[in-house]
Amino acid sequence: MALELAGVVLDKLVSIEASEAARFVRHPVPGLSGEYVQDLGRPSVRIRVRGIFYGDDAADRLKDLRGHLLDRTPVDFLCELTGQGYFSQVVVDDLHVAERAGRPDEFDFECVVTEYVPPPPPPATSPLGDLDAGILDEAASLMDDAQNALSQVAGLASLLSGAADFGNPTTRLPSMLDAFTGAAGGASSTLSGIGSLL
Repeated sequence: MALELAGVVLDKLVSIEASEAARFVRHPVPGLSGEYVQDLGRPSVRIRVRGIFYGDDAADRLKDLRGHLLDRTPVDFLCELTGQGYFSQVVVDDLHVAERAGRPDEFDFECVVTEYVPPPPPPATSPLGDLDAGILDEAASLMDDAQNALSQVAGLASLLSGAADFGNPTTRLPSMLDAFTGAAGGASSTLSGIGSLL
């Protein structure tokens, strides 16, 4: 069995186990024999690997494998299992290591890797990007019309605010007399100047 995890060759293996499943939701339906089953895709494939590191470079290879666990980033994975080749990216989920007394440079390990599924692409930057430009122009025109109507209503309100005493003309007589007196106040001096000339 050949297995390589991000450049770490795992060639002294005891076992490889793959775990695959389906994800279903079961809905009871009144009057139906059995349940309605809805497919919700599948969880990621998990592979459990048991093996041995031994030799002068055993500690270094174990350190590299543990580094992938601590990085928590997807790594390349190459495995041949029961005649079927797996090649994809995985994340290292779990790592167990044991060292026996009296056997230096020999480590038993059990490692679980899980298939990495990249996240979906981000949504479009403009939420209105797919709309027809004519619809956007029509919406903008509608908003302009609404704002113009509001400004017209505001103008009517200011006109009507001064019309509260329109029905009673006597309330404006004192202010009209004051305005006439102010305007005609200089007329007497003007008339006397004209009279002296004549």
